[in-house]
Amino acid sequence: MKQGYTLNLKEYRLKEVTLFALITLILSSCSNVPTREERLDATEKATNRTLDQNQDAFKSCIQDALKRSPGLDGRATLVWIQNEDGFVKNPRIRDMNFKDPAFEDCIISKIKVMKFPPSAEDSRAKVSLELLVK
Repeated sequence: MKQGYTLNLKEYRLKEVTLFALITLILSSCSNVPTREERLDATEKATNRTLDQNQDAFKSCIQDALKRSPGLDGRATLVWIQNEDGFVKNPRIRDMNFKDPAFEDCIISKIKVMKFPPSAEDSRAKVSLELLVK
């Protein structure tokens, strides 16, 4: 009878150790999960990298505007919604201090074809980019 009691104690101890190991594993895996701020920061950096890689597309629009209006010193803000898959939706020019419809059309056409990395939060983001025309 005493031997059966010892066996149950060993089984209990084994279950206790297994449970402790499982809890430790779960907790250690949770510590590697990035915070919301870290995920958003990663999305912002990825968006900036994509814009940097495509800056020549915008430069051609700026150069054409300067050919049409030599000495132009302007600025405009390009805004768009970036959906959860990284596609550009509803791009528009805002706060433009000069008038050049061809420039607006050129910039809008360039941003529409860009593909950004998917959002880390699986959500839409409002993005703005200031353009200096000098």
